Amino acid sequence: MRVALTAVSVVVVIVGAVVLGLFLWLRTYAPLGASTPYEPGPGLGADVEPTFGSGGKTVFIPAYRKGRPFDAQVTLRNDGRFAVTVTGIQSPGGPLSPAQLLDPSHDTPLRNLRLDPQDTALVVVRWTLDCSHTGGQVTSDRVRLRYRYLSMFTRMQTVELPFAVTLRCSGGPPASP
Repeated sequence: MRVALTAVSVVVVIVGAVVLGLFLWLRTYAPLGASTPYEPGPGLGADVEPTFGSGGKTVFIPAYRKGRPFDAQVTLRNDGRFAVTVTGIQSPGGPLSPAQLLDPSHDTPLRNLRLDPQDTALVVVRWTLDCSHTGGQVTSDRVRLRYRYLSMFTRMQTVELPFAVTLRCSGGPPASP
């Protein structure tokens, strides 16, 4: 009886450790990525091909007009094993801030974009531009996306973009790249 009780206790501890490990692994699940094809939307002032110091990325320089956003289309992909539902974007604020994810076909906000494992979707990232509090330039090549998976986990993930967006608040973009 004592041996059976010990064996059952060991099995319960092992199963508990496995369940805890699986739960902790699932909480850190980060399957999203961005890749080509990508393209700038209206309002592009200059498009600079990868140069030394750009990290090998194309740089989009939007023409600043107060109150007008800048859009860039990118391919969002799910490299993970589980389907995810992208539910939004975190807008950190500041002079150059990714504010919305849009459906490129209808120019409407994406509310719940489902990506199955190894699936891709074209999305538009709408950036707000605000030079009222800065005189230099600001660059961003990442967005923070909120997503849901396995019906019980909601996370934020920073996704690196295959391009960078640089807002020049003084001097403006060059006339030609």
